[in-house]
Amino acid sequence: MIRWVLIELQNHLLRTEPIMSMTEEEKFLFDLNGYILREAILSSDEILEIKDQIERIHNDAESLPEGSRAVPGGPTQILIDHPKVVEVLHEVIGPDIRLEGAFSMVRKQGDRHGDLHGGGPQQIDPIFGYRYQDGRIHAGMVRVAFELTDIAEDDGATVFIPGSHKANFPMHQNHMSLEAGSRSPFLKGYSCPAGSALFFTENLCHAGPVWLRETPRIAVFFAYAHLATNWHRFTVPSSVVQSLPRKRQAYFREPWIADFRTNPATKNSIERFIDNDDSPIKSEDRP
Repeated sequence: MIRWVLIELQNHLLRTEPIMSMTEEEKFLFDLNGYILREAILSSDEILEIKDQIERIHNDAESLPEGSRAVPGGPTQILIDHPKVVEVLHEVIGPDIRLEGAFSMVRKQGDRHGDLHGGGPQQIDPIFGYRYQDGRIHAGMVRVAFELTDIAEDDGATVFIPGSHKANFPMHQNHMSLEAGSRSPFLKGYSCPAGSALFFTENLCHAGPVWLRETPRIAVFFAYAHLATNWHRFTVPSSVVQSLPRKRQAYFREPWIADFRTNPATKNSIERFIDNDDSPIKSEDRP
C-alpha cells in the first residue's frame, strides 16, 4: 500500500500537463468503427499494483482496506481521471461527464461474459445514442476497458461489429451469434499490450466471448455517461466512494446539469462539487 501511495504521488507530479484532445485519426476511427484503443497508457508499476488489487478483490477481499475492496477504490482510482482517458471522454461525450458504473474482471479459460447486444437504431436514445453534429461526436455512454493482460485478437476478449453503432436497421439474427459455424463474419477483436485502454460507445454491438487463453484476462470496466443521464443503479460501495479524494468523488456527483434557484443558475460542475460539501450519489446495496 505504501508503494501505491508513492506511485500515486509520482503520477500527480508527472501529470501536470494540460489535458489535450483526441487526434484527428482517433476521431475518424471512433466515428467509423465505434471504438478506439489507446495502448500502454499505464506504467508497469501501475499495472502490477492494480492487478494485485483485482486479484485480491476476487480471492481475498478481506486482506484489503475497506476502501480498496471494490473498484474504483485503492490503486484503481488513478483510472477515474487519467488524462489519457479524460481527454477522449471530453471529445466524445463532452466536458460534463460522470462515472456511473464500475466493475473488475478475472476471466479464466472457458469463461464467457455476455452475449452480443447493442447496435441498431438506438441513436435517438439519450443514454445510448450516438450522433455527429457541428463537428462533434455526441455519444451518450462510453465504456472504457482497462486491459491488465496482454491481449491477442483471437484470445476471446471483447468483440464488436464495427459500425453497428450507426446502423439504421435492427441487428439481424444471422449476425448475433458467437457460436462456431454461425458466428458473424463481421465480428472483430483487437490486440494490445497490458496497460491499454479500450473505448467504445455503448450503442456498438459487442460481447465478451469465451476466453481461450490459459492466462486469465484481468480487466477493469468503467461506464462513463453524460451528466444529464443515468442508466445504472449505482452499486459502488459507499465506503469505496468515501475513500476517494474529493476531486475523484466529483465523478460520482448527482446527475443534474443546472439549479435555477440561483441567479445565475448553478452549474453542476466538477469544480463546484470540489468546493462544496455535496454528497456523491447514493449507493444502492439492495437488489
